[in-house]
Amino acid sequence: MEYAEYFQEFPDAYAKIVAGLDRVNTLYAYLIDRGLLDHAESVLSIGAGSGDVEVRIAKQTGRQIAVVEPSQVYFDQFMQNVAEAGVQDLLIEAHRQSFQDFQPPRQYDVALSLFSWFAFDLDRALLLKALACRAPEGKLLICLPTEDCPASRISAFSRSGGINLTSDRLSHWARREGFDHDYDIYHGVVPVGLYLQEGGLTEQGKDLASFLAATPWDEMSDELREASLEAIQAGRRGDQIDHASGCLLFDAGKHAAAE
Repeated sequence: MEYAEYFQEFPDAYAKIVAGLDRVNTLYAYLIDRGLLDHAESVLSIGAGSGDVEVRIAKQTGRQIAVVEPSQVYFDQFMQNVAEAGVQDLLIEAHRQSFQDFQPPRQYDVALSLFSWFAFDLDRALLLKALACRAPEGKLLICLPTEDCPASRISAFSRSGGINLTSDRLSHWARREGFDHDYDIYHGVVPVGLYLQEGGLTEQGKDLASFLAATPWDEMSDELREASLEAIQAGRRGDQIDHASGCLLFDAGKHAAAE
C-alpha cells in the first residue's frame, strides 16, 4: 500500500499523530516568524489535508485561502473546520482533486506544500506546475522532514511506499535541476515524555512508530521495535524531541525560474 492510501485509510490515526507533534501551532508560528505571509493576500495550499494550518492563517491574519486536497475525508474535515472557524468569506477556492488534475484559475501570492510533497517525489513537471501557481513576486514553500528526523528514520523501514522523500533529497535534486531556492530548518519540538519513558516508548511513541512503519505495534518484531526506539531517541535534544524539517523556499522575486 502506498503511503497516500494508508494516510487516507487511517485519518484518525494521522490526526492523533499530528496533534502529538503540535504541528499546527509550530508550523503557523514558523510561517509568521519567518515573514512568509508578509505582503501576501492569497495563499494556496497543495495537499492541505484537514487544513488546520490554513484555517489558522485565515482566522488570525485575514488572508484569503485556497486548497487542493484529493481525499474526501480530509476535504470534508477541512470544510467543517472552515465553518467552525467562521472564515467562509476568506475561502476563495476549495478543490477536491489531485494536484496533478488541478487547473489553477489564478496565481497566488504564496503556495504551500506542508508535508504533502511525499505524493509527488522528484517530479520536475509538478514542481514547475507548483511554481507557476505563484504570482510574479510570489513564493512557494515546501516542507518535509530532514533525513535525520525521527519520522524519516522510522519511515525508512515502513511497509508503506511513498513516504521516504526527505527535504535534503528534494533540495539536492532541485538544485541539480536548476531550481534555485533557500533552505531553512524548522524545528518542531515536543517534550521527551510524550514519546519516551524509562525502558522504552510511551503509548504515543508506539502510535507514532506504528503509523510511520505502517505496522501495528503488536505485529512488530523485536528488531523493528528497537529500531523505532532508537530512531526517536536520535531526535532527543535535552528534554525535547526535535522533529526537524527542511523548508525549501522558491521566491519568484529572488530566484530565477528553471525552464
